Parts: sequence; C-alpha cells; structure tokens
Amino acid sequence: MEHNESTSQTKNWTVDISIDEHRKRTRAKARLRWRGKHLTGLGIARLNPSDRNIAEVGEELAVARALSNLADELFAATASDIHAATIHAATHEPVVLVH
Repeated sequence: MEHNESTSQTKNWTVDISIDEHRKRTRAKARLRWRGKHLTGLGIARLNPSDRNIAEVGEELAVARALSNLADELFAATASDIHAATIHAATHEPVVLVH
C-alpha cells in the first residue's frame, strides 16, 4: 500500500502542568484538553524525613505520577469511546483496551 503524503495530518495536543509545594509535599496537575473534552491527572511526592530536600526531584516525581494518572484517565476515556462506538455499530462485543 502506498502512502500519500497529501492525506497525512499532524495534530498537536498540549498538556498543561502546574506544580505547587506545601510542607514537604509536592503536587502536580496535568491537564489535557481536546475536542471539547477535559482530563486531569494528579501526582503527589512527599519528602521522606531521612532524605535531603531536593525540590527538583520532588517536582519530577510528582509530574511523572500526574502524567501516569493522566494516561490512565485517557485510556479509560478511550475505552468508553470505543464501547460507545461498538454499541452503535451493533457488535455488542466487550471492549478490551490493553496498555
């Protein structure tokens, strides 16, 4: 099958990440908006009392957890969309989405 470059599209989705810190706890929120939908992933990192306080490490961990949570939310939304599409297509097959 030959690929026709004129039919390809590039789409960009943007994730907005906010980070706040409160008393040795860092919280990150990752927000995704697309096609009128909104999802938010949350991540928290806590400083172990025996560890040195390195803010960048807590931020990275909180953001990684927020993005992981956002990915789980997106998989769930996609499974719901697939399920709705299969009901409309009258297949009535269960949706199994593996990631």
